[in-house]
Amino acid sequence: MKKNLTLFTLLLFAFIVKAQQKDTLEVQKIGDKFYVIVDHSKTDSTIQAAVKTATVPKRHDSHFMVAGLGTLGFAHTWTTTNSKLNPSQNSKNIMTNSFGNDPQFEFSPMFLWRHSDKLLVEFEPSFDGSILEVNWACVSYFVHPGVILRAGFLTLPFGTYNKRLAAGWINKLATDPVGVTGSPASSDWGIEVEGGLPVGNMKVSYDVALANGFQLVEADGSIQNPGITDNNLGKTVSGRFGWLPLKNSGLEFGVSGLYGKAADANSLYKNASTFMGAFDAQYIYSGPHAVINLKGQYNMGYVTKENYVNPNDSTQTYTYDNVSMGYYGLFSVRPVSPSKFLRNLEFAARYSAYDTPKNSTWENHTQQITAGVAYWLNWRTVFKITYENLMSSNPANAVVGTDIKTTQNILFAQFAVEF
Repeated sequence: MKKNLTLFTLLLFAFIVKAQQKDTLEVQKIGDKFYVIVDHSKTDSTIQAAVKTATVPKRHDSHFMVAGLGTLGFAHTWTTTNSKLNPSQNSKNIMTNSFGNDPQFEFSPMFLWRHSDKLLVEFEPSFDGSILEVNWACVSYFVHPGVILRAGFLTLPFGTYNKRLAAGWINKLATDPVGVTGSPASSDWGIEVEGGLPVGNMKVSYDVALANGFQLVEADGSIQNPGITDNNLGKTVSGRFGWLPLKNSGLEFGVSGLYGKAADANSLYKNASTFMGAFDAQYIYSGPHAVINLKGQYNMGYVTKENYVNPNDSTQTYTYDNVSMGYYGLFSVRPVSPSKFLRNLEFAARYSAYDTPKNSTWENHTQQITAGVAYWLNWRTVFKITYENLMSSNPANAVVGTDIKTTQNILFAQFAVEF
């Protein structure tokens, strides 16, 4: 998943951690900075002083630094496969043990050059054990407090998970929710304006981007992230608007949208377009005995209806309602205790699902149930034990003859650190 950190973010973390004596309970990214959403041990004035101090750089001061993410772990998997149409494919409790493949391993060094108090250059390559790729590479210009311009290969503003929560040292579980990662709305080439502002005791945030957009797979109607070459003249606009109605920012609602052309300009599908929408919410309650965290996101994707060549008979075509849907909900609780061991524990559970279009060649229904415990060694270092049940089915329909159901039960041990 894509991680979007900046030099100002890292400075802010250092001051907040010092202010809280390394007892950070919840960190969230809003706009271009990370904030302590709820703090049970310090006053609001202490937090605001830390934020103000951390976000006032020396004017015209140039800095270069390397930061990043390291995630490593182990997975033990039991896999069961059941096929009604082809019983020879059936298998039960096939076990594997695995070091070093995603999501158990990722190394993402981040190169940051702050040219001045207005200009920041970011570049993050990523290696997952087999593929070396770029998470993002962009230039940010800080126009005014609450207004940031960005250009390059960037994370699209769609929902909250990809931009705020995907990093292994922030994620409370060892895996990502399929209801979010199934959507192709992740990163693209484009330009972006991002920021936020206070409205009385409330806050609002905005994030709008113009990008190349997705590409339609003409064989089946699925869409994928664009390659190096854009395939049409149209551009895709996406954006998220957030509302934090409480003074301590413990409650947030967000709505996202995306629209753009998807097909090759010279193809029969040149008028095909994609529409996406998302709603996200989070609530963090800080009580005398525990901190409770609720998060969720719902995604919907639609591609205009087109006729595709039938894979069973090239002289015939077929069509379907090209609608995909995904969602997740997460609950976590962290004790508030004088005991250092207890207050560093966090228990989390999550349900997620993702459904691709019915009657398509790529129809699939996935359900994910995940639970685990995390031990926070400090604010940016965590060890996690996670158990996951992942069920996916490819039902037979008019164009696909397979009917396979796969169930995986996976036990993860994972260590993640931000450096």
